[in-house]
Amino acid sequence: MSLLKLSIEKSEKSIVIAPRFLLAKIVKLMTSSLYNNAFYIMLNNISTSLLGFVFWNIMTRTFQPAEIGIGSALLAASGLLASVANMGLGVGLIRFLPTAGKKAMSIINVSFTLAGVIAMLGSMVYLAGLPYWAPVLAFVRDNLLMSSAFIIFTGVSVITILADQTLVAGRLARYVFMKNAVTSIIKIPLPIFVFYYLKGYGIFAGTGIALIIGMLLAWFWFIPTVYEGYVPRPAWSFEIIKKILPFSFVNNLVTLFNNSTGFIYQLMALNFLGSESNAYLYIAWMMTTVLTIIPAGLAQSLFAEGSHNPGKIKRDGRNALFFALFLSIPASVLMILLGGWLLKFFGSEYAQNGTGIIRFLALAVIPRCVTAFYLTTNQIKHRLDLILIQTGTLFFIAIGLGYWLMKEIGLTGLGVAYTTANLIVAVAVIAPLWKELGHKAEVEAESSH
Repeated sequence: MSLLKLSIEKSEKSIVIAPRFLLAKIVKLMTSSLYNNAFYIMLNNISTSLLGFVFWNIMTRTFQPAEIGIGSALLAASGLLASVANMGLGVGLIRFLPTAGKKAMSIINVSFTLAGVIAMLGSMVYLAGLPYWAPVLAFVRDNLLMSSAFIIFTGVSVITILADQTLVAGRLARYVFMKNAVTSIIKIPLPIFVFYYLKGYGIFAGTGIALIIGMLLAWFWFIPTVYEGYVPRPAWSFEIIKKILPFSFVNNLVTLFNNSTGFIYQLMALNFLGSESNAYLYIAWMMTTVLTIIPAGLAQSLFAEGSHNPGKIKRDGRNALFFALFLSIPASVLMILLGGWLLKFFGSEYAQNGTGIIRFLALAVIPRCVTAFYLTTNQIKHRLDLILIQTGTLFFIAIGLGYWLMKEIGLTGLGVAYTTANLIVAVAVIAPLWKELGHKAEVEAESSH
C-alpha cells in the first residue's frame, strides 16, 4: 500500500514538474539570440505587412485601379533596381560584420556608397529605356522632377535594405522593427494629403519620402546604437570591396533570383494584361507576403546566428525548420480559405480577379520553408554553387512557366507557376537539407571535434 502511495505521489510531482520544465525550456529558447532576433524579424514583417494592408486598403478606396497599377508598377521597378544594386552586399554584411571589429563602420559605409551609386545609375538607364520596356510609365522620363525623384528614391531604397541587414548582423533586429514601423505609418497619409494630385505617381512619391525618413532614423539613431561611433558618410576601400564583393556578388544573383520574381510578375502583368490587372496582382502578392515572414524571418535569424557560431547550425536549424513548418502550414490553409474574403476589403473587383492567384501564392509558402532553410545552410557554409543552382532553377521555372500560363489563363497562371516552381525545388532539396540538419549529422560533427 505504501509503495502504491509513493508511486502516486511521484506521479503527481512529475505532472506538476513537467509543465514547468516545458515552460522553462520554451522561455530559454525564446530568450536566445537566435529566436529573439527571429521574433523581431517576424514582428517587423508582420507589422509592415499589416500596415501595408491598411495602406493599400486606403489607396484602393482613394485611387482608381489603373492608378493603383501605375503606383505599384513604379514601386516594382524601383524595387527590382534596388535588388540589382544590392549586389548581395546585405548578405555580405550579415556574414562579415560579426567578425569585423573596428572595420565594421568602414564596411557599412562602403557598402552603402557602392549600392547607392549603382542604384542611381541603374535608375537612369531604366528611365532612358522606358518607352521600350514599360511604355505605360514613359511619362516619368518626360518629367524632370518625377525622374529625379525616381532616381533618388531608388538609391534610398537599397540603402534602407542594407541598413536593415546591418542591424540584423548586430543581432538587434528590434531596431529594424522600430524603423520600418515608423516608415510604414508615415507613408499612409502622404499620397492622399501631399501627393494626391500626382495620382498613381503620388503613391510612389509618398512611399519614397517615408523611406528617406526611415533611412535617416537608421543613420543617426539605430546604427550608431549598435555600432558605437558610427557616422554615415561616403566611403570607398578596395580592400573591403575585394573581401566582400566576391562572396556578395554570387549572393547578388541569389538575391535577384529570390526577390525579383514578384517584381517581374508585376511588370509582366502591367505590359500584357494592363494596369488594372497589375493592381489585382499586387494586392494579392502583398497579402501573401505576410505568410512568408515565418520561414524568411527564422532563416535570416539562423544565418546571422550561424555567422556568429557555425557549430550550432545543425541543432538550431532543425528546431527552426520545424517551427517554421508548424506555423506556416495552418497560416497557409487559413489564407487559402479566407483570401477571397479578405480581398473584398479592397473592393469587389479585387476579390473577383485576385482570389485564384492568392490561393496558389499562399500554398507556395509551405515548400518555401524547405527551400529557405536549405539556402541558409549553404550560405553559412559558403556553398555558392548549390545556392546558385537552387535559386536560379526556382527563378527560371517561375518566370518561364509564369509567362506561358499567364497567356493561357491570366493572373491565376502566375500563381500556379510560382507554386509549381517552389514545389519542384523543395522536393529536390529536402533530402540534402535533412542530411545537413539531421541528428546523425550533428553526432558526426561532434565526434569529429
